[in-house]
Amino acid sequence: MIVPLLHQWTKANALFKPPVINQCRTIELKLTKLWHKAVETSLGKGNLARKNEFLHTLDTLFDILTCKCSIQLCSESNCSHSGKRENNSHIVCGCPHEKKIPVLELEFIKAQRTKAEGQGSMQMGSIDYSETKKQIANAKKREQIREREQKKKMKSEEAIQREEELCQDLGDCSFHSRKVPPINVNATKLSELVDLSLEVLEPPLTTSLTSQELRNLKETPMQVPK
Repeated sequence: MIVPLLHQWTKANALFKPPVINQCRTIELKLTKLWHKAVETSLGKGNLARKNEFLHTLDTLFDILTCKCSIQLCSESNCSHSGKRENNSHIVCGCPHEKKIPVLELEFIKAQRTKAEGQGSMQMGSIDYSETKKQIANAKKREQIREREQKKKMKSEEAIQREEELCQDLGDCSFHSRKVPPINVNATKLSELVDLSLEVLEPPLTTSLTSQELRNLKETPMQVPK
């Protein structure tokens, strides 16, 4: 019972699929509830008001759209675009993008939700092949972008994991500020070259000296401890 219903919606617009419309389980529950009301009405249960309310429900759209936001026609809001564009309706919708009603279908949904009796001003027609082809292409493009982003994220996570594994193999990989001792260019003894009281962990860097200072150190005789 649910398959023909979904086919009818998808035929009207390729974007009419979850999460734009309800999930199958939700639709099944709605159909079951409607069926129980039909049985009760046929058995004469309930008052006349409830019967009339149910009969009115049968003539309105079996709404399986996730978005229930109010739709307003351009003609109702005195919009300057009224009659000048393909879509003559507006909607103030706070739903997530993936649950929004396709813009091209707003006028149709408005007509179906508000019709009083008989057929609405608009009906589900045959497939618009050009529009459907465009929608399928856009959906495919969005899926490709999503897959690329997913692969990029996975590569980033794999790189982080490899780095963490390398750190575990090498031990502590945390960065330390380097404590490089200054070289005493005026030293006359080897023991005076570096101040060992600084508790430094790094060896002195000769690159911190100028060329002249290096020549002076080379030419200055030093006393070697006995």
